[in-house]
Amino acid sequence: MVTDDSDRVRQPRERPALRRDAAENRTRMLAAAARAFAEHGLAAGMEDIARLAGVGPATLYRRFPTKDLLVSELVAAFYDKLVVLADEASEQPPGTGLEMFLRAVGQHIANSRGFLPRTWGECARPEQERRLRELTTGLLVEAQQAGLVNDQLTLTDVGMIVWGMRGVIETTGSIAPDAWQRHLDLVMAGLRAERVAFSQPPLNTRQMDRVVTRG
Repeated sequence: MVTDDSDRVRQPRERPALRRDAAENRTRMLAAAARAFAEHGLAAGMEDIARLAGVGPATLYRRFPTKDLLVSELVAAFYDKLVVLADEASEQPPGTGLEMFLRAVGQHIANSRGFLPRTWGECARPEQERRLRELTTGLLVEAQQAGLVNDQLTLTDVGMIVWGMRGVIETTGSIAPDAWQRHLDLVMAGLRAERVAFSQPPLNTRQMDRVVTRG
């Protein structure tokens, strides 16, 4: 009876350790995938990712049966980080968070360039998308109220700035990985202009959604 009691006591202690091991394996596999994709693009093989993660291919396939699923997990984590960056920017002195956020987003895209599919915009979960819009709207309004950016700027303009950075990062990343920062410097200088004679109206939300999901 004593042995049975001790077994019942030990079992709950072992389960969290197993869950912890599984979580650590998952984190290691995702980090290895991000590294492999950064070096070889989406052509990186699952076997290479397993080797980098220090696990057998069977372990990787058991957690991520396809490469597409693995990429989806990375993109979901990418969006989670965007929300964190927007939250952090919203805690900065009023008006300064928008530029901080855009620079952090640029760096995050640059760091994630290897695994982001062309249509990564459509991979956001609805709650991630909703939260990002709320936070970005707040950052934009604060910057406008502080007189740090043009009051003609809209939320879809901010989205297009991010999409423009993405294009610069994709086309220059392997040659001049920091070129996007000068591009953003130029954009921010334009945003500070008091009035701009725009040749076209801003995109509406529906148009922006189509841009994002089509990549």
